[in-house]
Amino acid sequence: METRIRTWATRGRLLGLIGRAAACMVLVLSVSGEGRAQTGETRLVLGLPDLIRMAVAVSPEMAQRQSEAAAARSELAQARAGYLPQFDSTAVAGPVNDAHRPLVSDGRIIDPSPSRWDIGAFGRLDFTMAQPLYTFGKLSNRRDAAEHGLAAQEVRQVQTSNEIALRVKELYYGLVASRAGMEAAKEAGSFFDEARARMDRLLKLGSPNVIESDVYRVDAYRADIVRGRAEAEKGANISYYALKSLVGLPKEKDFDPAEKTLAFKEEELDREEAYIEKALAERPEFKQLDQALAAQGSLVEATRSDRYPSFFAALTGSLAGAPGREALHNPYIPDDFNHTLAGVVTGVHWHFDFGILKGRIEKEKAEYERLLHTKSVAQLNIPIQVVKSYQEVREWRVATDAYQKAASASRRWIVSALTNFDMGTGTADDLLRGIERYGQNQGRYVEALYNYHMSIAQLEYAMGVKSW
Repeated sequence: METRIRTWATRGRLLGLIGRAAACMVLVLSVSGEGRAQTGETRLVLGLPDLIRMAVAVSPEMAQRQSEAAAARSELAQARAGYLPQFDSTAVAGPVNDAHRPLVSDGRIIDPSPSRWDIGAFGRLDFTMAQPLYTFGKLSNRRDAAEHGLAAQEVRQVQTSNEIALRVKELYYGLVASRAGMEAAKEAGSFFDEARARMDRLLKLGSPNVIESDVYRVDAYRADIVRGRAEAEKGANISYYALKSLVGLPKEKDFDPAEKTLAFKEEELDREEAYIEKALAERPEFKQLDQALAAQGSLVEATRSDRYPSFFAALTGSLAGAPGREALHNPYIPDDFNHTLAGVVTGVHWHFDFGILKGRIEKEKAEYERLLHTKSVAQLNIPIQVVKSYQEVREWRVATDAYQKAASASRRWIVSALTNFDMGTGTADDLLRGIERYGQNQGRYVEALYNYHMSIAQLEYAMGVKSW
């Protein structure tokens, strides 16, 4: 006799996938959230787009990306503010000897001040307001780098949201598939119940086409069904609570998936090269790398610009006063303690060092080269990921269609076997083999349907498509 009926996840492969995904997701911290539709007072009905939006809204990863984007916006604001005037001031106060204006007598300077121990106070304010005029690209290159850096962070948010969406899909499809497996196990169990009831009835009637061992065989087959349903229930529960955690639903809030079963609708596939081209053009990682490369290129140029001088105009001034000292108003003799000075000047600032700036330039160039190599690696790996997902869609589309037809055929086999068994022309062996085959096909159909939907999700992710 053929291999006995296995679990509805076909040797645990489907439930293994669900369990592994759920084990990762269950570690996500829970925060409060809400769904869209509601049935009754407490149970929500949530579709896949609802769950993805909720997960993105409460995701700590998205909050981290948003903080990084906020920091990038601050850096851009700083870079733009570099074009504005810069104001510096210094104010001091302290003790100073009191003094009178000096006298000149017989070619000698006489100090008529009181004793040197007469101490007073003084205050002084010096200020400079400088406006950059020309910096050889120091300001413009750093502004461009900040703009590209902000764009890279914004694209990174899109990438993170796509990653979260893929996790939600994995759990959602696993939940729906596990519940479908539970229903399939329940249906197969009802076939065994019906077969057992008919065998008991025919045994009492003394029918020659059934023997007592056939009844024991029914119980032996039923064990796989019971275990399969328990395993499917375990996978459904893990996926359910992992989804609740991921989307931030509180513990006391329950929901049901909008879909009772995963629909099988054959996707129209374009040629493989079209998906690769779309991935190279739309994948967030490529856009982020392009922006990062542009930002790093501007930083290289900005660092090179530090070799050259910076021209500026400035308003400078100084105010000082000491009440105990008599002011000396003489343009040839400066008075540090009593004066009022202001003026407009132009100047140049030029910094020199012996190797520090060269090292900084080499460092920035090395970082630029690293990003170039990272992009080259992505250009090799992402097309492979697209091809793999594309071929898996094709594989599981064929498998799903085949197992769907096989499950339908084996169900008709059961109906026919039950009819023949009642009429005395069929055997218990034919009936049990039909139920066994139906269980195998139905389980593999559920597995193939799950993998078909996940392969489509993987293909969309590989292309960078927002599918929610």
